[in-house]
Amino acid sequence: MLRRYLSREIEEWIRGGLLDAGQGAALLRDHDRRHTGLNLSSVLAVLAAVLFGAAVIALVAANWELIARPLRVAMILVFIIGGLSGATFAVLRNAHWIAEALLVFTLLCFGAGVALVGQMYHLSGDEAAFMLSWTIGALVVSVTYSSPMAAISAGLLALGYLFTVSDGLGIFSSWHGPDLAGYIVALVVTAAVGVAAWRSRSVMAGHLGAVMLLCAVVWIAEEATELNPSYLLAAIGAVAFAAGSLMPLQSDAPFSRHGTLSAYGAVLLLGGLGMVQADAEITSLPGIMAFAALVLGTSVGVLVVAGGENRLIRRFAYFAFSCETIYIVGETLGSLLGSAGFLFFGGLVLAAMAYAMMRLEKRFKKEGVQT
Repeated sequence: MLRRYLSREIEEWIRGGLLDAGQGAALLRDHDRRHTGLNLSSVLAVLAAVLFGAAVIALVAANWELIARPLRVAMILVFIIGGLSGATFAVLRNAHWIAEALLVFTLLCFGAGVALVGQMYHLSGDEAAFMLSWTIGALVVSVTYSSPMAAISAGLLALGYLFTVSDGLGIFSSWHGPDLAGYIVALVVTAAVGVAAWRSRSVMAGHLGAVMLLCAVVWIAEEATELNPSYLLAAIGAVAFAAGSLMPLQSDAPFSRHGTLSAYGAVLLLGGLGMVQADAEITSLPGIMAFAALVLGTSVGVLVVAGGENRLIRRFAYFAFSCETIYIVGETLGSLLGSAGFLFFGGLVLAAMAYAMMRLEKRFKKEGVQT
C-alpha cells in the first residue's frame, strides 16, 4: 500500500471518528518501520544491476572467441556465484534492495551463461528450451531467497516461455496436433510461479502467474479442445466472480470478498462476452439487441454486487457499459441519423452516462464513509 494513500485513508478515519490522531500517527510510524517497497534508491539499484548485467553480457560476447572454453565457463560461474554471495551477505545485513539488485544481476548472468554455453558446445535445443532453463533458474533463486524481484523475473520469463512454446498461443502458426507434454510443463511452470509469488509475497508476481494461467488455458482450449476461448474466458470469469463475491466465505478463506478474485472474474466475464459478441457477427436487429441487453445487464449486475467495494470492478463495469452503449447506438441509429446526428446523439448518451456514474460514485463514497 502506498504511504500517500494510507495517509489519506487514516485522515478519513480520524475525521469519521474511527481513530484518534495518536492512533493514526502510530499506524503511519508502524508502516514506515516495516515498509520495504520501491523507492528511488531501490529503483536505481535494480537499474544499475540491469546495466551491469548487460555490460557483462556484451563484454563476454565481444571477446568470446579470444577466451578459452574452460575460462569462459569459469567466468560465467564466477559472476553467478559472486552475485549470489553478495545477495546472501546483503540479506544478512538487512540490505534487502541491494540483495534484490544483485539477484537481478545474477539472473541476467545466468541467462547469458545458458545461451553462451549452449552455443559454445553446440547443445541441441531451441528458444523454448532456453526460456524454460532461464525460468527455472529464476524460480530457484526466488524460492531460495524469497525475492520479489526474482519472482517477478520468473513470471516474465515464464510468460516468454509460454508464448515461445505455443507460437504465440497458436496465433502465429498452424495447428500440428495436441502437445500434451507442452501443456503439462506450462501448467507446472505456472504453479511454480504461483509458489514463488506466495513465498516472496509479491503481488505483481501473483498477477503474472494468474495471467500465465489464463494464457495457458486459452492455448490448451484453442489447440486441444473444440471450445471457443471467448466462451471459456466468460465462463471462467463468471465462476471467479461468483466465488469472490457471491459465495459465502469463511474468515480464513484464501481470498477476500470483492477482492482480486472478483476483479479478475469481472474483467474476464465482461471481456469474454465482448469477444463472443465480436466473433458471433450477429446481423439481425433482435439478436443484436438481445446480446447487448445481456452485456449491459451483466455490467450493471457486476457493478451492483461488487462495485461499491472494488474500484477496479467499478471502473471496468463503467467502461464495458460505455462501449456497449456506443455499439448499440452505432448499430441501431448510426445509419438513420447520419454522421453528425450520430455524433450528437452519442455525445448526449455519454453525457447522461457520465452524470449517472458521478451520482453512483458519490453514493458509493457516502456508503463507504457510513460503514
